[in-house]
Amino acid sequence: MKLSFKAIFTTVFAVLSISCSGNLGAGDIDLTLPDGDDNPSLPDVTVEFNHPCAYVNASDIARAREAIKKADASDPVYASWLSLCKSRFAQSGYTANPLPVVVRGDATGTGTTENYITCAQDAAAAFQLALRYRLSDDTACADAAVAILNAWASVCKTITANDNNQYLLVGFQGLTFANAAELLRDYPGWGVDDQNKFKKWLEDLWYAKSHTFVSTHGGNRTCNLHYWSNWELANLSCQLAIGIYLEDKDKIKIVNQEFTSGKGSGAINNMIPYAPVADPDGKSYLIAQSMESGRDQGHATLVVSLCSELCQTADNIGLGFWEKENSKVLAMAEYTAKYNVKPDGRFLAMKEMPFTPYKYCIDCACADKNHGTTHTVVSSDGRGKERACWELIYAHYVKKQKCPANWCYYTKLFAEQLRYTNGVLTGDGGAGVDRFGETSAAFDQLGWGTLLFYQGD
Repeated sequence: MKLSFKAIFTTVFAVLSISCSGNLGAGDIDLTLPDGDDNPSLPDVTVEFNHPCAYVNASDIARAREAIKKADASDPVYASWLSLCKSRFAQSGYTANPLPVVVRGDATGTGTTENYITCAQDAAAAFQLALRYRLSDDTACADAAVAILNAWASVCKTITANDNNQYLLVGFQGLTFANAAELLRDYPGWGVDDQNKFKKWLEDLWYAKSHTFVSTHGGNRTCNLHYWSNWELANLSCQLAIGIYLEDKDKIKIVNQEFTSGKGSGAINNMIPYAPVADPDGKSYLIAQSMESGRDQGHATLVVSLCSELCQTADNIGLGFWEKENSKVLAMAEYTAKYNVKPDGRFLAMKEMPFTPYKYCIDCACADKNHGTTHTVVSSDGRGKERACWELIYAHYVKKQKCPANWCYYTKLFAEQLRYTNGVLTGDGGAGVDRFGETSAAFDQLGWGTLLFYQGD
């Protein structure tokens, strides 16, 4: 149902208190997967599966295909398409390197070294090749993507580490693998038996571990808000994409509950803990700091990126995450964009940003009492970090929901910034694009927003 924006942001927001409560107890984390109906109190959801309908839907594909067909060099979509075609992860000759055991974090006791970047690269390749196939009908790309998915489902049996960093891998790469599969689900070259094996692998390995992390909010002797928002958002996105690919409504119900009213850091009112405030410069309407705004900007921008991917995926099956709490997600995006955007190479926000002190793990239920801190200002650490999310946010609120353009003032500036590199039209891209580097950060989001979501200024 389309929402009217006349009343959006006019509600007076109550200040939301954050408390680190709920000791989850000692002992090992249970990695077993409970039945989908183990919690009858979960509210029902109405969803519709019009595949593909995870991060990318049929309308996105059709719109991009039309732009590619016109081959207008001045079109940001076509420019981004050319960038995808150049990506080393979108080449039909790409060969997977599946690993039996994947480690992200402390490798002590795992019998191997930290090796997750190989998995991240192969997952990115599967997604980009699948996307290239859907936009061009290049079956060589589809066959290469299928080969990657089949290889990993056959070889990989374990995801582990001597710490919880393994769950970052689960969230980021589980999301990517699931989205690649969703784009290929009706490809004739992916046999039923192979696809069923892949489904079982996704559910038994990736979903099971992700569900454990979210349902315990990190597990062993930590409070519900010990793990920052990006951890839970990555895993909620992973679970939602898997739920869509498997057409498993119970999995989707859990994600809906956690995002809308959960106790963890991925819940909207914990991720964005305080009421939005008026933009002091009067350019945007309302802005809102996130849980990670006082931590550093690498993570603050990651939260916006992951949240936008989660909201978009939910929107594609009829769940209105974007509009929850009077579109609080948009206020967070505007705050983060305002502080990090650099039109003409200079930071736009030169004055002190509005900031409500945030207490992280102070007087909480964590067993370790030495890590708590209080943020009193927005952090300048990593300021200017670029993430491939702004085009998507602008497209949803302004192009789809017809929100007044000034409500996305800073978001639009960031989208425009990412369409150009040194004056050359490129689009925001994704893994494999120079601006995102070769480290794990390049693989933390799906990206390609200009290619998939740009609909004009």
